[in-house]
Amino acid sequence: MSEYGFLLALVALLVGVGVGKAWERYKLRDGRWIDRRRLRQTPHYMLGLNFLVDHHVDQAIDELTQAVSTDGDALEIQMILGNLLRQKGQVARAITLHQSLLQRPDLTPIEHAYVLLCLGLDYRHGGFVDRALEAFRQVVDLDPHNRYALVNLQRLHEDQQEWSKAADVRQTIERLETVEPENRQILAFLRNQIGRAFLQAGAVKEAAATFSEAIETDAATAPAYLNLGDVRAAGGDLPGAIEAWERLTRAVPDRAHLAFARLERAYGSAGGSGRFVSLCQRLIAQHPQDWRARLALSRHVSAAGHHGAALDLLFDALPHHPHALTIHQEVWRVLGALEFNPVLVGRYTDLTRGAVFYLDPHVCTTCRYRSTELLWQCPQCHDWNTFIEERIASARGLAEVSDAAPS
Repeated sequence: MSEYGFLLALVALLVGVGVGKAWERYKLRDGRWIDRRRLRQTPHYMLGLNFLVDHHVDQAIDELTQAVSTDGDALEIQMILGNLLRQKGQVARAITLHQSLLQRPDLTPIEHAYVLLCLGLDYRHGGFVDRALEAFRQVVDLDPHNRYALVNLQRLHEDQQEWSKAADVRQTIERLETVEPENRQILAFLRNQIGRAFLQAGAVKEAAATFSEAIETDAATAPAYLNLGDVRAAGGDLPGAIEAWERLTRAVPDRAHLAFARLERAYGSAGGSGRFVSLCQRLIAQHPQDWRARLALSRHVSAAGHHGAALDLLFDALPHHPHALTIHQEVWRVLGALEFNPVLVGRYTDLTRGAVFYLDPHVCTTCRYRSTELLWQCPQCHDWNTFIEERIASARGLAEVSDAAPS
């Protein structure tokens, strides 16, 4: 390259950098140039951001409102203000603000989609379901890859129990994010809900097929196994029901206890009550801290009159979850059947010294919502399969259990 050509290239580069910097700073609006930096230099804007960082939302709203009144062209400030108004429950003001922004002729397609998204959130927060659905659909039309709009569409359909529509939206999200495992899990739970809807409508075959499809989508979808087994049992296919429930104990061992009562009854009806003992023993051997399997086996052997063996199982379960009220209630019942043998009562007292009893609680790992029931969808944050068993203290390890055992 000649020196003249190199010089031209250098000049072109410098001009490009200058134009880029000018474009970053200035924006042509209604025939006049707007200095973007000036918008950020207003004291109300900076104060509003500082209040927002400090979680003083009311003060942030006051300052940003003044910033907007100083310069109504500042789109970014108005967007922040509108979202804060919605957060504080001032939905009508947020809707009015976002609707006024949509009237601006200078919005780019991406800006238009974002304002529509915020308006959809306003409508959803205010309970205007139809308007929210329409707003989110318009966002997807403008920006087909807008995951946030798609997720909100899905949740609106879930709120209306429109499970098939929710599943269709989730499949769209899955196509956009093929590596996201969460999508398969959510889609499986939605298909389980579709199966339940079929069941309520009396479409038993369709329900069974949909429950099977949910399991194929994600093998960890515990309620689908339960529902599939229930459908088979109701149709007289007891071996098929047992097969579905046993698959649950293998595929999702930490949820195996959900099938215990069903399997115990089914084994008894099929003339193989010993199978339940074998099942519990297998689970205990594979998962030594499984206190629920010990509790279920204890109840089973106690019902057969073997109260001593039942109490031993309960004493084995206690160190793994000393705060579970259900274990203690069963211990008290078995001790009563054994006429409160002082030695056994003393052993129980030693095992439970310092324990706090509470009713088997579950907590959502996303939003910390608590429930005494195991829920598949959180009623607060609407996430799927996020509940875990909450414990006051960690379970004791096997070595500790051995050391604590009486000699």
